[in-house]
Amino acid sequence: MFDKLFEPMKIGKLEIKNRLVVPPMHSGSATKEHLFSEQSFNYFAERAKGGFGLVITEFLCVSKEGLADETEVGIYDDSFIPNLAEVAKRIHENGAACFAQIHHAGIQSEFNATKQISVGASRVPAVNKLQPVHELTTDEVWTLVGKFGDAAMRAKKAGFDGVEIHGAHGYLVAQFLSKSTNKRIDEFGGSVTARAKFASEIIKDIKYKCGEDYPVTIRISGTEDIKEGNTIIDSAAQVKLFEEAGADAIHVSIGTIASRTIIVPNCFQAGFNMENSRIIKANVNIPVICVGRINDPATAESIITSGAADFVSIGRQSISDPEFPNKIKENRLDEIFYCTGCMQRCIGGTKCETADTGVSCMINPFSGKEGFWKIEKAEISKKIVIVGAGPAGLQAAWVLAKRGHNVIVLEKEKYAGGQYRLASVPPMKQDLARTIHTYKTLCNKYGAEIKYGVEVNEENLASYNADTIILATGSTPIVPPIKGIDGDNVYKANDILKGDKIIANQNLLVIGAGLVGCETAEFLSLYNNKITIVDMIKEMAPLLGKTPRKYLLQKLEEADIKFKSETKVLEFTLDGIKYEHNGEEGQLVGFDSVILAIGSRSYNPLLETAEKICKEVYSVGDAKKASDAKIGIYEATKIAMEI
Repeated sequence: MFDKLFEPMKIGKLEIKNRLVVPPMHSGSATKEHLFSEQSFNYFAERAKGGFGLVITEFLCVSKEGLADETEVGIYDDSFIPNLAEVAKRIHENGAACFAQIHHAGIQSEFNATKQISVGASRVPAVNKLQPVHELTTDEVWTLVGKFGDAAMRAKKAGFDGVEIHGAHGYLVAQFLSKSTNKRIDEFGGSVTARAKFASEIIKDIKYKCGEDYPVTIRISGTEDIKEGNTIIDSAAQVKLFEEAGADAIHVSIGTIASRTIIVPNCFQAGFNMENSRIIKANVNIPVICVGRINDPATAESIITSGAADFVSIGRQSISDPEFPNKIKENRLDEIFYCTGCMQRCIGGTKCETADTGVSCMINPFSGKEGFWKIEKAEISKKIVIVGAGPAGLQAAWVLAKRGHNVIVLEKEKYAGGQYRLASVPPMKQDLARTIHTYKTLCNKYGAEIKYGVEVNEENLASYNADTIILATGSTPIVPPIKGIDGDNVYKANDILKGDKIIANQNLLVIGAGLVGCETAEFLSLYNNKITIVDMIKEMAPLLGKTPRKYLLQKLEEADIKFKSETKVLEFTLDGIKYEHNGEEGQLVGFDSVILAIGSRSYNPLLETAEKICKEVYSVGDAKKASDAKIGIYEATKIAMEI
């Protein structure tokens, strides 16, 4: 099964043991001295150990004025070689080939890091920064060509098997390639082919300095998804020139920082970029690497077998499960932590506590903690009862069981999952259900018993004679004391997502514009309902990350879902609500049903009981404090490692 993924293939003269690649991703673990840390070394080593054939580092800056941020790793002088050599060594020791990605941010440079004005292909500023730009002179462009070549030489001296030129996502090389940012009138600007000259000359310089046999790949955005940006037609023409210049492979990404399509949420189909990759592959005779939300072996295999690409870049999936290749090869598919596209801990806002640094994963908090977080056998095996089979409870259960504890999970429902099961119901959220399956698989593997349909009380909880009790009872919907809220036409969002109430062909009012309210509205729109959302807040889903929020709002607009902001509900009526808006009262009428999605509060009715019968009691997840899943799973993991 999935044999194609494990066939070796060459990039240039270098044989890669399989078709699975870890692409460049900012690990968030480098230092302000622009060096990889011990955490970085462990991070890369773990993915090599997990079975990936090729590991490409995050971007390494070729010139100090091109730093994208204060913690971008440097390769702009020889002092960086020993640090880079340690990365290459760790990857090689664990069985993978390694490439260094060389990079210059151009107009995306960060002043706090460079302390100087940004440089670019032309004076067009970055739309997300709007800072002044120095247009590189022709001589300065040629100087930068040499700096890329020198950086490649350092990578070779450090032991890397090859280099990748970062020519995507709106950074400097991409700025030259794109008609939106390259307005030059010299030899490096103008036509689609002239715009490719900078990248082509970099390839030639690397080959000259490092040798013709030293592999060079270039990462491009097949389409930039911005106004006047490169299209797949432009890219198809430019990659031919890269091949002629000596490139050994093309790495096909998509988007720019401005377009927010580089890293996409779960509303995008797995493998959504494969058709762009297919077009690029049709235009070159060198290997093509495809990237774009590839999070399962079937999608990865189909990309290869269909001829869309020769390699697949497994980005966020390699974060959610560094062992992805080994689990496929060993037919342990049920144990894979499948990336859910949540964008909760892999980009932005990753911290669950002060000590929590670097990228990680909501469903697998061990990711990014390699070498620091270890599941070790407990000195004393304890009998542990966990109440609640939601994500926090299940995560604690399998980790505790693996450590050698006797674990029993008690769940009042007939199924596991808690809020995760409900969260998997809205469109394109089904990967969350796979997470619950993974947790259950690991519980079964390590011997944690799950009992369903158990309503826990003092008597039956005491009967287990537990050494430790973990309360993971979750949360319950908030039902404020508003007149009419108990009406026959008022339902909770949870009831809708559970399937306890089916509503179709109605005019609906959803109270609450947070994530639950918005996603419940989106789900209900599939059943030919006309929907209006009401909330006291100004904007819908304000706490959601920028990129997933952008696409959620787009989907709500496509579904013609209306939003009445800054509106306080005063009373529920037979066909709507009475409200207050801007100090004035009014009514919304003509609605068949009202859906409550106001939020949740902690539900922990057994705390006092548990503390009476057991000396060691913990509350985790929403039972401790109503929050998001990443906090609960993280805390459950820490507790499980400490007991």
